Amino acid sequence: MRVSSNMMNTTMYSAMVKSNASYYETAAKMATGNRLLRPSDDPLAARAIQDLRHSENQINTYMDNLNNLESIFMSADSYLSQMNSICDRVMEIAINIGSGSASPEELEAYAAELEELNEALAMQFNGTSPTGFYMFGGNVTDTPPLVEETDPATGETTWVYKGDNGTRPVPVGEGTSIDAAFSPFDHLFGSGDDIFNTIDDTVEVLRDPNATPEQVAQASNDLLTAVGDFQDAINMQIAELGGRMNMVDDMQLSHTDVLMFNQQLQGQFGDLDYAKAAMDLSESMVALQAVQKTYLDMSQMNLFQMM
Repeated sequence: MRVSSNMMNTTMYSAMVKSNASYYETAAKMATGNRLLRPSDDPLAARAIQDLRHSENQINTYMDNLNNLESIFMSADSYLSQMNSICDRVMEIAINIGSGSASPEELEAYAAELEELNEALAMQFNGTSPTGFYMFGGNVTDTPPLVEETDPATGETTWVYKGDNGTRPVPVGEGTSIDAAFSPFDHLFGSGDDIFNTIDDTVEVLRDPNATPEQVAQASNDLLTAVGDFQDAINMQIAELGGRMNMVDDMQLSHTDVLMFNQQLQGQFGDLDYAKAAMDLSESMVALQAVQKTYLDMSQMNLFQMM
C-alpha cells in the first residue's frame, strides 16, 4: 500500500498527541493524588464518591450541631450548679432564722445576705449561652426569662417569669434530634411563692421591727419550702441534662466513626495507586519517545536512502 507523506504525518502526529495526553494525564494524577481527574475516568466510582461526599457534608452539619449543643449544655450545667450552691446557702439561712436564736443584728445581716443571694440567683437564672441567647426561658431566648415588675397602683415589685415551656429540637442525625431548650422552672411561678418572691418576702419580715417570732418562723418555713422546690427543679434538670449530654457524646462518637469509614471509602474509590501510576508514567514516556524517534527517522527518509 502506498503511504503518502500527508498520511504519515497525520498518523504520527495523532500518535504523539495520544502519547502526550497519556503522559500528562498520568503526571496530573500523580500531582494531585487523585485517580479520577474527571467523572468519565470511572463513572461508577465518581458517583460513589459524590454520594459519600454528600453524606460527609450532612454528617459534618450534624457534628456542628452537636458541638453547639455540647457548648450550650456545658453552660447550662454551670448555671444550674451555681444556682444549686446559692440555694444551699439560702437554705442554711432559712434554718438559722427559723431557730429563733438570731439577734436583731443577725437578722439584718441575714436579710442583707439574702438580698445579695437573690440578685446572684437571678443573674444565674438569666444566664446566656455562648452564642448569647437566654438559657432558661424555653423558647423565649431573646429576652431575660426573669424580670422584676412594679405594680403602678401599689408600687409593689415582684419577680415574674416571662419564659414558656417550649422546646427547640436540633437535628443531630437522620431522624434524630436533641432538645436545646430549658424550662425547668416554669411550673414554679404564678402563685407568688417562687423562691425569688419568697426571698423578698423573707427579707421584709426580717427587717420589720414589729415582726413576731411566729412571723419569722413562718417566713423561715416558707423560704425552706420555696428553696426546696427550686432545688428539686434544678436537680431534675441536671439529671435530664446529663441524659442529653450522654446522647451528644454517643452521637459524636458514632458520627466520627462513620466519617472515618466514609473517608476510607472515598480513598478506595478515588486515591491514586502511586506504584502503578509510576509504571504507567514510565510506559507513557517510553511510548512517547518511541513515537517521536520513529517520526524523526521517517521524516528524514527519502527515496535515495531507501535504495
